[in-house]
Amino acid sequence: MATPAQLVHMVSSATGVPLPTIVDIDRKLVMGKLRTKGGRGFSAAQMTPLDAARLLTAVLASPQANAAAEAVERYAITCPDRACSSDRLFATAKIDELATLPARHGFVDALAALISSANTGSLARMMDGSREGWRPSIEVFAFTRATRGRIRISGLPQGLTAIVEYAPATTAIKPQRGRRIRRIAVTDNGAGDLEQSRRITERTILPIAELLAAENRNDRA
Repeated sequence: MATPAQLVHMVSSATGVPLPTIVDIDRKLVMGKLRTKGGRGFSAAQMTPLDAARLLTAVLASPQANAAAEAVERYAITCPDRACSSDRLFATAKIDELATLPARHGFVDALAALISSANTGSLARMMDGSREGWRPSIEVFAFTRATRGRIRISGLPQGLTAIVEYAPATTAIKPQRGRRIRRIAVTDNGAGDLEQSRRITERTILPIAELLAAENRNDRA
């Protein structure tokens, strides 16, 4: 697995967001108990697809670093909006890690499953089996204040495409042990009418998945 330092450097390099900003976001996730924590050197924390998904969600959905934990918590309690999504969600894409997600999974769950699939799962096997260096087209999209996201995977074998939209399931966040319930509004009418969205593609997802996969291979060597 990759260390936190390796992951934040990769996210900064792939997205173009300055490294100090990603480091600050990562620190806020640690403070919010939303990132695996460890020591230094050989005892350093080992990053998982979920850690990477939370960091990317924070980058996409938080206008400032101090809103990173709140953004991840908002997107963690979303669910698929079936009216705006592919009929069978991810099943048509034939990506096992996504197709087997529970019906009420959230945006962060799906992003972690996508990274895991591109890491060592079915998507990685599709790419490895391609004779022409095929890569899927991936779009991951989120608003910075409203809680709305999209994961779109296209260019798959047989022309398959999956589009899944995510919307709030509830405004109540189930607290971690020892923490009080936080309630987050779906929209922030008092903050003005300007809304922004952010997007990343396979140019971010695949290098991060490769980083995690490479570290796994090194651990086994």
